[in-house]
Parts: sequence; structure tokens; C-alpha cells
Amino acid sequence: MNYLAIDVGGTFTKYAIITDECRILEKGKRTTIREPLEGFISSLVDIFQKYKQCIDGIALSMPGIIDSETGFMYTGGNLTCIKNLNIVEILENRCNVPVTVENDAKCAALAEVWKGVLKDCKDAIVIVCGTGVGGAIIHDREILRGVHNMAGEFSYIMTDALPKYNLNNSLAGNTGVNCMLKFVADRTGIPVEELDGEKAFSLANCGDENAIAGIREYVKHLAIQINNYQFSFDPEKIAIGGGISVQPLFLQMIKEELRKINEVYPWELPIADVEVCKFFNDANLIGAVYVHIKSKERKIDIEKINELLDMVKDRREEKYLMELLGR
Repeated sequence: MNYLAIDVGGTFTKYAIITDECRILEKGKRTTIREPLEGFISSLVDIFQKYKQCIDGIALSMPGIIDSETGFMYTGGNLTCIKNLNIVEILENRCNVPVTVENDAKCAALAEVWKGVLKDCKDAIVIVCGTGVGGAIIHDREILRGVHNMAGEFSYIMTDALPKYNLNNSLAGNTGVNCMLKFVADRTGIPVEELDGEKAFSLANCGDENAIAGIREYVKHLAIQINNYQFSFDPEKIAIGGGISVQPLFLQMIKEELRKINEVYPWELPIADVEVCKFFNDANLIGAVYVHIKSKERKIDIEKINELLDMVKDRREEKYLMELLGR
């Protein structure tokens, strides 16, 4: 079967036709319509119209806090037009095909669980380094959601209280990729607006000591959190995703800093087993399809259970009737 996967980002909306065996047949992208709501919904429907003859459902990857079981979006990240609404209900009514939705970072994590570096793991953590710090906690190969669907929303973690409580002391504020660019800008003297992740690592890979020092300062912040997650959840593996994860120097520095942290302890303790995610820019699309397939399987299982219950009920009623008739 083929599914239309749609990954909604703040700037671009990516889409792909993906099979139930995780093969990408076609993909593209378009500018995200940020408002109004009708314009946003219509943009998704337009993508569906292009492929409606060859797909069996729509798998959405979206920003924000989402109840994937019901399709309700409590927030939409920076996309304010999609908060407090049931995106699944809206699109199923407009497109007349099954629709599922999951948080984008959780989709990235589930892509790795399905076919990536976590395919042999029961318990793991995924950290997605972008503008903020997204992620997911995997337990028994399922997303650990929490009572408010907030488990794995690492961006909200506070790392300090000085000089006062503010968002600069959250992981989004001091461990997002923009912070790395600021560290590199401060060290190299290059205006931060002239930097991006690719340029920062290009400088470092060419031996620019100031760029290397700036990136390492950023990595130290991230390594501390990875170390904390290891001792909070003790997972088999921690996978790192996001655009900068494609840089070999990034993973090398993380492992170096984790070893330095580990040396502080007066006894031998495990060091987090860190790997880079496999799917990079396609992770959200692939994970969204995995969510859709698992949702479909659950519905089939529920239908089978209900059929069995009906059979049991019918047999009990038949037995009761036979007893009344004295047979």
C-alpha cells in the first residue's frame, strides 16, 4: 500500500509517497501556509488532490503538542492557526481517506524504531537538534507520552535559574542550533546572521580553531543533557537527529565530552551509547507513515476483538434460549 506523508514545518511543507515497506516513490515540498486556518487546510488538501488516486491514507507529521490517538492538536508550535483543533477530523471530512497525525520529533524517533538505528532497541531516547530541542522517549518500542502528551518535549527543560527564570535558561534557549551559531560568531567575529550550521562546520572542518571552540562550547551544553537522560531513563541507546547530526565532527565531539563528564565520577559508570539517526531529512515523513500503519493495525485488532466478543455473546444467548426451551 502507498501513503501520502506530509511533514509540516515552519517554512516548508514536505510530502512524499511512501510504501508500507518504507520505500519513497516520490517527494516534494512547498511553502507552508501559516495563516489563515482555511488557507493552511486547503494547502494540505491540494497536495492530497494530486495523489488521491494512488494512496490509501494520509500520514501527518506536525509541530506542537498532539494527542495522536484522537488527532487533537493542543498547540501547533509556531503555527498558531492550528492550535486547539482536531486536524484528523477536519482532513478526513475533506479528503475521505484515513488520516493520522503525530508530533514531528516523535515521528523522527519512530522512523528510527521502524527501520533505523533503533530497530533492535526496546528502550531508547531520540534528541532532535533544531531551532529548539525536540525528541522522544521510547519504552517497549512505543512512544512514552505522559499524562499531558509532554514526555520528550525537551525544549521546555530548564537548565538554570540565574539571573532569574526565563526562556534563555531552557533547552530551547541555550541548546538550540541558533546558540551554536552565536558561540561560533562570538569566537570567530563573523556576524551571526552570516552563519548557518553548514558554514560553521565547514570552518571547523578546515581547521579554524575559533569555530571548533564555538561548536565545542555548544556540544558541552548538549552532552550534559545527554548524560542526564542516560541516568534518568537508562536507555539502550540515544540517537541524535537534526540537520547538524550529519556532521561527523558533531558526533565525535559529543562522545569526547561524554567521556570527560564520566571521568568526574569516583567510580565506573556507563557512558551513553550515542548514535546519529539514519534518516535525517526524511525521518519525519517515514515516521508518520509508521504511525499510520500501526494505527491501522490497532483498528484491525480492535475489530477482531469485537467480533470475538459478539460471537461469545451470541453463543451465550443461544445457550440461555435452549435452556428456557428445556433442550
